[in-house]
Amino acid sequence: MNLLQTLRARKYLQRILLSFMLVITVLIAASVALYFNSQGKVFSMQHDADRKLLTQINYNIENMNGIVKDLAVSLYNDDEFIALKSGAAFEESILKLDRLNKLVATSPYLHSVVFYNGKQQRFFSSQNHTADSNLLYGTLSDYMSAHQAVPKLQLIPMSLEPSRDGLDVFSFFIYDGPSLNSVNGNVLVLNIKPMWMLDNVKALNALAERENDVIFVTDSEGKVLISNDRLLPEQLDMKSDLLQRISSSGKTLDHFSYNHGSKKFRVTYLTRGLNDWQIISLQDYDAVLSNVRQMKWTAAAVTISVVLLAVLLSVYFSIRLYKPVGHLMTLVRRHGHQGVSQPRDELSIIASSYSELTGKLKELELDQAAQSNIAKLYHLRSLIGSSTGISQQEFLQNREQYGMDIAPDGRMVLALVRIDSLTDLSARTSEAALPLLHFAISNIGEELLRRMFSCEAADMKSDHLVFIISGGETLASERLHEVFRELQDTVRRFYRITFSVTLSPEFASYRDISACYALALRHSNYRMILGKQAIIDPDKVKDNEECAQFHIPQELERQLTEGLKSGDWERIDSGVLKWMELVRTFSFENMFSALLHMVVTLNNTLSEMNRNKLNAVSINLKTINRRILEQDTLEEIRIVLMEEIRQVLDTRPSGREEKARLVADTVKEIVEKHYSDPDLNVQKIADMLRMSHVYLGQVFKEQEGATVVDCINQTRLAQAKLMLEHQDLTVAEIMEKVGFGNESYFYRLFKRQYGTTPKEYRLKSAIERT
Repeated sequence: MNLLQTLRARKYLQRILLSFMLVITVLIAASVALYFNSQGKVFSMQHDADRKLLTQINYNIENMNGIVKDLAVSLYNDDEFIALKSGAAFEESILKLDRLNKLVATSPYLHSVVFYNGKQQRFFSSQNHTADSNLLYGTLSDYMSAHQAVPKLQLIPMSLEPSRDGLDVFSFFIYDGPSLNSVNGNVLVLNIKPMWMLDNVKALNALAERENDVIFVTDSEGKVLISNDRLLPEQLDMKSDLLQRISSSGKTLDHFSYNHGSKKFRVTYLTRGLNDWQIISLQDYDAVLSNVRQMKWTAAAVTISVVLLAVLLSVYFSIRLYKPVGHLMTLVRRHGHQGVSQPRDELSIIASSYSELTGKLKELELDQAAQSNIAKLYHLRSLIGSSTGISQQEFLQNREQYGMDIAPDGRMVLALVRIDSLTDLSARTSEAALPLLHFAISNIGEELLRRMFSCEAADMKSDHLVFIISGGETLASERLHEVFRELQDTVRRFYRITFSVTLSPEFASYRDISACYALALRHSNYRMILGKQAIIDPDKVKDNEECAQFHIPQELERQLTEGLKSGDWERIDSGVLKWMELVRTFSFENMFSALLHMVVTLNNTLSEMNRNKLNAVSINLKTINRRILEQDTLEEIRIVLMEEIRQVLDTRPSGREEKARLVADTVKEIVEKHYSDPDLNVQKIADMLRMSHVYLGQVFKEQEGATVVDCINQTRLAQAKLMLEHQDLTVAEIMEKVGFGNESYFYRLFKRQYGTTPKEYRLKSAIERT
């Protein structure tokens, strides 16, 4: 009882035991599967062996037929045997028999050689055989008489004693012509010993360790021609029991199971052999499976023994394996890690404690790595920012301590990387995105550059990062260009961003890093003319750096100002393009000066245009300057300027529109001042302004979307509403004060406007105030 309770409490021990039991179950299942698989393999191997054996027997029979055929043709055409075959002199024929005797004596398969001489009407044969010659001649004569079309060059089974059912020889006939009647009767007959073929079958059977199998050869009628010493099953009807089933299968080589009485046989056959003979093998089914059955009982005994041993060993090893776990559980519980829930097993508790410990260790490792990286980045930035203040010893010490991949000797190049369209990118992403992108670019860049050079990257915590590339005696500029092109393509493909690269001149000492960094930082501004994804080196900006002029032709300024005044868009666009082409030749400082000069020119032109305008149009210089500074290229700056100019041209009103606006504003001012005049109308206002009342009404309608009468009524109703709310005058008095002369007309307009009569409105307003 205590053992069961202990086992129930130790869940991991239960799992170990169950795991061993599972292995034992798998072992039993594997043994069963192995038995059935072995049975299938035995049948497959048996069929393959039967196929090879029967094919070999058939081959040997065909080979013997070929040998006999070659011998028969050779003898039949041999000139020395013409006397035997067709000679008329008996004495000459007798003299040739000695050679026949020698030939038969030297052949292991020849029983006898017989010539039938048509001219002498007699047989001549070798004499070294055991059969009666007269019986042999009589048998051959009877067969030839009964079969006019005797098969040529084929093994024909022949019995020398017709009264006895059996086979004595295989006769092989050769003669001229299609049949015996079409020739002079000259025939050569080679009689083959059937024992030679039978011995061959026995030898193959013994070689295949199939001495107990019954192997026999039958003709198409089911007559057994050759058989080994094993007896056929009693009362076996060859034709109905076997041959009919073989012929119905339609296969040349196959096998099937055959039940004869109480026994079961495995029948393997090969059909369509020589002379339509069939080679058949009968095997006792129990004999075929004897090895498999023996293996089954052996496997069963071994499996049972192994299972019993495995059970004992599983219990033993389970206890042994659990001891370290139990010891660990004791330590875990001793240090206060009791676990949260009871169903958790021992390993889960230990794993939880281990995870907690490894988590703390990883935090310590990450902290150490972060501190090391921070220190390394700090020293890299110090080296880039003030390399002249770092001694040789300090440089080498930092390089060794922090693993800086900077060659102490050889040539160096500094590469400055700036992400294109940074303003748009910052607007689309979070603040943490830029450091992550810089980190990705630096990692990929270091991997690509370190294939050939030493390299270190540092994020300068602004809008760029820096690569310090060092190598041998010289750094191939073309190869650096190729590497950075590959880096640009990789980053664009994975992160959908582009960046430009600025290369410094080559330098030989780490002390020149700061100077080259400042130069690269300056040259990176020429992205404005070289475009995004540019790789900028000193040769590409040499002409701009040497250009000291800053002069904008007056003709160009005049073209821009006149185009703006006249609203000629094509002239403005042409002037801005020429201005930009001129800016491309300037140094970086003069580029921005020229662009700011263009903006000031535009602003001055607009100020001049606004002097005689009622509605002034202006541009915000701060906004334009900010937008210009946010752009990366001159083309983008040109687009910004053209957008601002188009906006100015689109918002600038025409003279007619200004006059109409002035008329509408004047009408509203007159109405505001004279709404209490009962005689105020369109005609009176038109007379004040000295213009046609029709024109006045059309202009006011276009500008305000309402008639002058509507404006007068709206103003009077609004004043009446205020008087109803705050004054104690009667409705009639208020109506007269605001200019209405007809009471019903006033009531109708007031209700249409506010949904109630003036009296109801006053009452409602008073209630709301209390």
